[in-house]
Amino acid sequence: MAYADIGKRRQADRARFQRRVAARKAAGLCVKCGKTEPVPDRTLCAPCAEKRNAADRARSARLRGEGKPVRDPVRAKEYERERSRRLHIERKAAGTCAKCGRAPARPDRTTCEPCAEKHRARDRARYARAKAEGIPCGGRDPEAKRGADRERSRRRSEARRAAGLCVRCGHVPTEEGRGLCEPCRDDRRAARRARDADRRAAGLCVKCAAPAPGGKTYCGPCAAARHKRRKRDPEARREADRRRYAERRARGDCTSCGKPANGAAECRICRDAAGERYHARRVAGICVKCRTPTFGGAAYCAPCAVAKEARRNPEAEQAARRRRYAARRARGRCVECNTPSPGVARCEPCSLKHRESSGRFRGIPVSDPTWTVIEVDTGREHGPYDDPADIALCLAFGKLDRDRVEIVTDAPVTASITGWT
Repeated sequence: MAYADIGKRRQADRARFQRRVAARKAAGLCVKCGKTEPVPDRTLCAPCAEKRNAADRARSARLRGEGKPVRDPVRAKEYERERSRRLHIERKAAGTCAKCGRAPARPDRTTCEPCAEKHRARDRARYARAKAEGIPCGGRDPEAKRGADRERSRRRSEARRAAGLCVRCGHVPTEEGRGLCEPCRDDRRAARRARDADRRAAGLCVKCAAPAPGGKTYCGPCAAARHKRRKRDPEARREADRRRYAERRARGDCTSCGKPANGAAECRICRDAAGERYHARRVAGICVKCRTPTFGGAAYCAPCAVAKEARRNPEAEQAARRRRYAARRARGRCVECNTPSPGVARCEPCSLKHRESSGRFRGIPVSDPTWTVIEVDTGREHGPYDDPADIALCLAFGKLDRDRVEIVTDAPVTASITGWT
């Protein structure tokens, strides 16, 4: 019961003390004696302040003599942190250096130049000492250091992007919708190609540098993640590829590497590399697109052939052939093989081949007849086939009804005695 009474009395005394201090402050009197006015910007008068300072000095001397701390370390640290935070806010609002509080701060900074140089010198000395001792990140927490670096990079990138400048160099304006200028993009592509080549030569994954068994480009987890990412939004990826292709074609750059191509679709280096890659894969008997095995000497595997057929645009191909014909005729080149052919559209070998394949040719056919299967509903053609057995296979694998297709051959009824008509 006595302990409860003591607690109540303490609470009452504390409340009475707080009311007395508030009343004396409101009256402009010293909160200790309540008789005289306090010192400017203080709450105690000069005599009371001197008494408190003398008592504090005596207490500090006694505690030091006993080997005890003068202040509670935890409370002192929290007080100093709060005081530093308050001073920083006040000095920043006043436009003065947040460190010394005397000189004006630098533009868009919180410290003056002398304080900033002292801070940089301390950081350099600390990093040098930590490097000599083999400690990473200058002795700081690596995760906190990386987090601060990422945040600083993010703010810098946002500021440069808002100003319409390259987020990497910060000097060259970028194109609409892009974050990097063309030189920085070229540097990044070259660095990525060199890194990928080194990792591929070492048998490592080009993404995470983990071992990639079987000479593959990606390890198992990276390959699965890449497949999932490509499968997630393939249309957006294709749209980005089309936009990049159109932009490079409009600038007259290579559509593969982005370097100048003098108006061609690809530069000479990319064309030669693509040709070598194509012939090497044909000789190896693999698909020229995805490098899977092919059969019968075909250039594409079955899935890639189907996808290629679905992407075909006959009207665009015909328009491209017309443009190529006109361009080669204007330069005096053969419209078929692009060899010199002044005055005529085709050179002699191409002209002979064209005459023999035209409808005006007379004589014994030089090739065996072929057959073509045409779907009546859609008009889609299958073939041509050199053997009648291939027609049965086409109907079986394509699940086509014999009554819904038309089989056309290029051999006339009298082909055995008269030839083409």
